[in-house]
Amino acid sequence: MISDLAYSALLKEVELTPKPGLVDKNNNGSHKDMCIETFYASAKAIKPFIDKFLQLKEFSELRRVGKECEDAMFKATKGVNTHKGMIFSLAVICSSIGKTDSFESLQRDIKILCKDLVKHDLKNIKQVKTHGEEFYVKTKCAGIRAEAQSGYATIFSKSLPFYEKNFLKYGEDIAMKLTLVYLMSFVDDSTLFARGGEKGLNFVKNKAKKILYVDNLEKNLKELDKKMIEKNLSAGGSADLLALTWFLFNFKYL
Repeated sequence: MISDLAYSALLKEVELTPKPGLVDKNNNGSHKDMCIETFYASAKAIKPFIDKFLQLKEFSELRRVGKECEDAMFKATKGVNTHKGMIFSLAVICSSIGKTDSFESLQRDIKILCKDLVKHDLKNIKQVKTHGEEFYVKTKCAGIRAEAQSGYATIFSKSLPFYEKNFLKYGEDIAMKLTLVYLMSFVDDSTLFARGGEKGLNFVKNKAKKILYVDNLEKNLKELDKKMIEKNLSAGGSADLLALTWFLFNFKYL
């Protein structure tokens, strides 16, 4: 059941349309090396590893199996990075779900699992290898590692209650779109930073804030999609947090 939910979260995110700058059913967003079929292949490759993540207890084991999952993803996508960040988060969250007594204790268990993660991974970087590491070196923002170490505070404290409120009011599709825009309005997204620097990051934050509480959501999403494609911007980190929000919401009400 949990592995099916996690797999569904990957599909729900990529199929949500329209999504500014991101791959969806309408277009490939700002990505020239991937399409929706690439994401389907990636999700299919990741699915068998989710049950393994649920059974693992130690972070060292999660890293090992996570690397195996990454290798399977890259093989399925012919070298394209569709879900590397998402694999990390699914490993952490699913491992914690496998150990937890309840949804209420899940965030605590994630914090325990990821204690000192930022210090361990980022404080003594000698050679930058990922967007997340580059983001930390240039901004001191620790990205998804800080998010994991906080027990995914952005999700539990912000996007999850926001999604739940809008889900009850509008249903799943609109709630997901609004939650994506909400996340884009404040998240320090390393994917955005890698593509557009601080200027690109602030451009997206400001545009998202402007369209969050106005009418014509679909029209505004399409217009922002066009602008982000023109500027080669993609909020991949916010998309991952959206998928995780959907996953945790549905886990909460299993």
